[in-house]
Amino acid sequence: KRSIVKGMGTATGCGKVLEGTGFVFAERRVMTNAHVVGGVDEPTVQIGGEGRKYDATVVLYDWQRDIAVLDVPELRAPALRFTDDDANRDDDAIVAGFPENGAYDVRAARVRGRITASGPDIYHRDTVRRDVYSLFATVRQGNSGGPLLTPEGEVYGVVFAKSLDDPDTGYALTADEIREDIAEGRAANQQVDSDSCAL
Repeated sequence: KRSIVKGMGTATGCGKVLEGTGFVFAERRVMTNAHVVGGVDEPTVQIGGEGRKYDATVVLYDWQRDIAVLDVPELRAPALRFTDDDANRDDDAIVAGFPENGAYDVRAARVRGRITASGPDIYHRDTVRRDVYSLFATVRQGNSGGPLLTPEGEVYGVVFAKSLDDPDTGYALTADEIREDIAEGRAANQQVDSDSCAL
């Protein structure tokens, strides 16, 4: 809970208040989904969804993969580690975050499989192929951007979507899929444009 944050911000371009989940993965750095901060100029994060709101800046915005990295200068929170092991079918996992703008919520999940998913990016500009885990899990709005955790608390990947036709299915980007964003996000220190609200 000390490493998982609720992210919030107003996207003035579309008049929406966006919220979702993120997690600390390096000093001052929070990873979330791009669609959580799309069009947001001044995002804030709250550790464990409570207390002080920390000002953040978007330093990486990968709308094709749906990953964003925030720099949070005053954040003092332990970083979660990405696991070196891939998740296998039927492995236990945990979805943690702030569904429906609520309190911190932790749910058991099970890995259904690993697939190459083909689908539109967050702006429907193109079709993208992504390496994802299909999960037997309850993923609700607001869980986006949160970590898919191992039972030991390491990170298998980033939760980014739920199935439109099956309430018990969710999806997470694998650590392999986002390897580039992890490396770039650690080093990035210039604010980047967060484009506009996702469709």
